[in-house]
Order: sequence, then structure tokens, then C-alpha cells
Amino acid sequence: MTETAEAADDALSDRELLRRFRAGHESAFAALLRRHGTMVLRVCRRVLERPEDAEDAFQATFLVLARKAGEVAWHESIGTWLHSAAHRLSCEARRAAVRRHTRESRRTFPTPPTEGDALAEVSSRELLAILDEELAALPEENRGPLILCCMEGMSGDEAARHLGCSESTLKRRLRHARELLQERLSRRGIALPAAGFLALLAAGTAAAGLPPGLAAATTQAALAVGAGTALVPGVVSARALELTRHLLPAVSAKVKLAIGLLVVSGLAAVIALAGLDRNRPHPEPPLPPLVVTTGALPAPGVGVTVETTLRTRGDSIRQFAFDGKPDTFFASVENAGAADHFTLVFDRPVAVTSVEAHTGSPNEPECLTSGWLDVSPDGAVFEPLTAFANGVARGDAKGRHVRAVRIRPGERPHRLLVREVQIRSEPPLAIFRHPVEFAVDASHAPEMTAWAERAARVCERAYPMVCDELAADGFRPPHRVPLLVRRDARALSAATAGRVIASAGYFEANPNDVGALIHSTSLVVQDYRARAVPTWLVQGIADYVRFFKFEPGVLTPLDPDIARHDGDSQQTAAFLAYLVATYDPALVRRLNAALRDGQYTDAMWAELTGKPLSKLSDDWRGTLRR
Repeated sequence: MTETAEAADDALSDRELLRRFRAGHESAFAALLRRHGTMVLRVCRRVLERPEDAEDAFQATFLVLARKAGEVAWHESIGTWLHSAAHRLSCEARRAAVRRHTRESRRTFPTPPTEGDALAEVSSRELLAILDEELAALPEENRGPLILCCMEGMSGDEAARHLGCSESTLKRRLRHARELLQERLSRRGIALPAAGFLALLAAGTAAAGLPPGLAAATTQAALAVGAGTALVPGVVSARALELTRHLLPAVSAKVKLAIGLLVVSGLAAVIALAGLDRNRPHPEPPLPPLVVTTGALPAPGVGVTVETTLRTRGDSIRQFAFDGKPDTFFASVENAGAADHFTLVFDRPVAVTSVEAHTGSPNEPECLTSGWLDVSPDGAVFEPLTAFANGVARGDAKGRHVRAVRIRPGERPHRLLVREVQIRSEPPLAIFRHPVEFAVDASHAPEMTAWAERAARVCERAYPMVCDELAADGFRPPHRVPLLVRRDARALSAATAGRVIASAGYFEANPNDVGALIHSTSLVVQDYRARAVPTWLVQGIADYVRFFKFEPGVLTPLDPDIARHDGDSQQTAAFLAYLVATYDPALVRRLNAALRDGQYTDAMWAELTGKPLSKLSDDWRGTLRR
């Protein structure tokens, strides 16, 4: 392409370039990449640590643009749309990376601040993630000037031309946009001076550069999508193609062709993309599975989750029905009818020999006089195994493969009390060693109820690991943990008075970032009763549980020049992990027990390791330089 032709394309608006792209002009899409590619790649890199993940999100963004080129009434500039699309797809890629359990992936979850300035608790990368979230939420006319002037480095007259307004209008919109964005950041607890705010918006400008190979491959893929021809394997990754489903309501024939070729090439991860249907609701992405190290695993057994249509009465929680203790029981608030159920769902099918269920309680004779004990091979379709009589049901499953066991009350309505369910199977099921129920209260944000219930189940599954890591003689962790979702939460996630309080706004935008809830759960279990304890160590232990037990491998390598054992909570967590690996696997438990009993002193470090804290800190920083 000649410099003259390139200059001619660069003089056109984005809308005109898209019109030329739809007519089959390759140079038009290349011009869009030159104009906005650097900004899009920078947004992706701000969310994703791994370069290949950022490039996947980058390509997905422009593939969606190519697909929608003829379906959207575009403005003169598409910078604001590209920023929003890139940020959303990058967040989806980050969640997918965590679900793959790779130790190379990077999630940028802000550590929940407990007091003081939020800037003291989040890193610059986390600030950028928050900035992009709030920027994406601004009205279109406010986002445009900020993105073109502050993020893409356009001059005032150039930005005004692309936005189709006068320079005076641009300046007014830019001033108003800065005020709006600073106000939104302030509500998140982030107060920045004007200079710091502008520097944050421009962060990464100098470092950003669009690799020619990435630009060429993306242009080639976009042209194939626009022309309805098959994608050549290797031009676009399967993960990039799979990401596009989050912004496309359906899969066209051209994308299905691409998927077919990729599957033939061995990239079967995109098969799910072919199943999307225009009339089918967009599925909500699943919460990430639990990731715990071998040392944190519970006793051998297949995991179990409890589901029921009934609300829990007081502290008589659901998990008491499968904890192996006949003196504990689940009790419902309301009467149970034939439409209700109490169900144990297993992580995978097991060969069940027998099932026995006892209802009622030691002090309350209220038990099922009618009803059924059902089993299901898949957790969806149930069939009766045996009937209840005098509060008990015993059934011979004859070794059949079962995924779920359900107690189904009879016609006579009364409260349901489930004392214990006993299941003989191969492999065995894991009983609840630390029974807990996260009691959801989303009354201040009712639209978040479904998310909160899902997040509560993940926290319940992680709870035994948290309790084991923070065990101490004579300490009994709480059985009931209120989980409140609020619009006015002062932190992303916090623990206070035995409760976990989650920010509705943050988790609305980041529904799978449950690691922040695990941090707060750890603080609830720590329960130091406001004793005089070092805050850096308290928060560091909570992040050790989060980043080295719940989601190991997602913490980015630390900078040895600025890392401190008593720096932010992530640095302290890494310091503790080093000590656990080098000196004592039980070191965190010992520190936790001393903090809980009010016996912690700085002399403990030498008692536990033979070295003072200062020497341990120097040794740890030395390992970061290797």
C-alpha cells in the first residue's frame, strides 16, 4: 500500500472506514487498526498479564467489530465502543485463564481495604482495572474525548474532527468527563490529584506498540469474517474465537466454518461456540472452580453440595445434615410441602450401595411420616429409591451410579428437620468437616441475589480449607456467616462483626472474582477480637490463604526493589509462602494461633525459624532476584 493511499484512509472517519471495509477494502480495516489498535491492546494488557491472553482479547475485539460492521449504526469514531468491548472481553479472558488453573495467568483483584485510603491497598495495575471499569460506565459523549485525547493521544482538533464536534465543544465535554470520572473514582475510595488522574489515563502509552504480525493476522481474520470465508487455522487462536461469543448474540455460518477448521486442527475448545443460538438466552459464565494445593485438600472423598427450596432456621444449617454427627440437624423456617426438596449433589457420579436418611431432631420429634428418598444419575432427573416411614428412609441402591440424593416431603405440610443422611459409596463422599452456611442478604441489591447465592456456595466449598489453614487448639470456626451485598459498601469486600460485606457494583462488573470474598472469609475465621495485632500480618495471612491456597499461581512475580515483608497484603502473603516452603509447613497456623491468643511478638520469628524478622525479609527479597 502506498503512503498516499494510507494517508487517504487515515483522513477518513471510522464510520467511512467501516463502510469501505464492508465493500471489501483491506486497507480500511488496516487503517482502523493503526488508529485504535494501540489503545485496544493497551486496555487488554492492563487487565491481562500474559501477552498471549492479551492478544487473544485484542483479536476477539476486532473480530466482533468485523462481524458487526454492517449491523450497527456507528458514530464517526468507534474508539469508545472498542474500549468497552476490549475491557469486557479482557475480563472474560482473565476469568477463563483462572479456570484453566495456569500458574502463568494473572488476575488483578484489588485487595479489599479495611480502613484508610484505598490507594494504600491497591497496586497501579489494579487502579488501572478500576479506571477502565468506571470509564466504560460513562455516557458515550463523555467517554469519547477521554479515550481519544488522553488514551490515544490525539490533538484537540483531530479528536474534534473524529467526534464530529467543534474544539470548544470537545473541551467542554472533556472537562465534564474528567469531573464525572474523578467523582466515580472517589466513590470507590480513590482520590487523585489532577496530574495523577491524567497520568493514570495515559498509563502505558509509551510502552504500547502494535506488533506488525498481530496487526496483519487480525486484518486477515477480519477480512475472512467480513467476506464469509473460512478462517485459516493459526491466524486466530481458538481462545480468541471462543471469546467473541460474549459479544455476539449468535454464531454465523462463517464463524461455524472457522470453528470446524479449528476443531479439525485439534482446537476443540471452541466447540461450545457452535452451540450458541439466536433464540437461546446467553448463558451466565460459571464461577471458577476451587483451586487448592494438595496440602489443603480435605479428607479423601468426592465433594458434596447441598441444595434446597427451604430457608434455614437460625443456626440449623444445611450442611449439618451430612456432617456425621447425629446431634446436629438442618431445620427449615417454613413448612415443607410436596413441591419442596432437600438435595445432596455430588461433584461426580459415584457407585452407591445404600442410602439412609433420618429426619427429626434429638429434641424435636417432628419427622417425615410420608415422602420419598430419590436418586438421580445426572442431578437432573430423579426417580424414587424408597419411601419414608416414621421419619426414616433406607434404600438399597445396588451399586448404581448416582449424582444426587433428594429428600422429597409428602403431602402433609410441616417443617423439615433433616438429622443425618448416610451414603455408602465407592469412592466415598466427603462429609462436611467444618459445616458452614453463608446466609445471603441481597435486599439492598436484589438483582444480585442469584450471583450471591452462587458465590456463597463457592465460599462454602472453600471453607474447610480456610479453617484447616487457620486451625488452633480449642477454636471452633463459626457455622453461619452472613454474606451481605450492598450498593453502599465502603470496600470491594470486607469482614466486620463476623459478616462478609460485598460491593454490589464491583461484583456486578466482576462476578467471578470470588477470591476477594475468600480473603474476607479468612478474616472472619481469624477472629482476632480487636487485639493489638499488626495489620500487615493479619491482612497478609488472609491473602496467603487466598493466593496460595484458594487460587495459587495467579499472583504476579514481585519487584525485589520495592517488595517488603510488611508492604501490601500480597507481598506479605508471598513472604509467608516463602517461609512455609523453607522452614515450617505449619508456620502460618502457628502465627495465626499466637495472634488469636494475643501471644504474638516479633521474637516469634526467631523462635519459629532461628532467624530474626529482618534477616528473613532480606533472605526472601534475595530469592526474588533469582
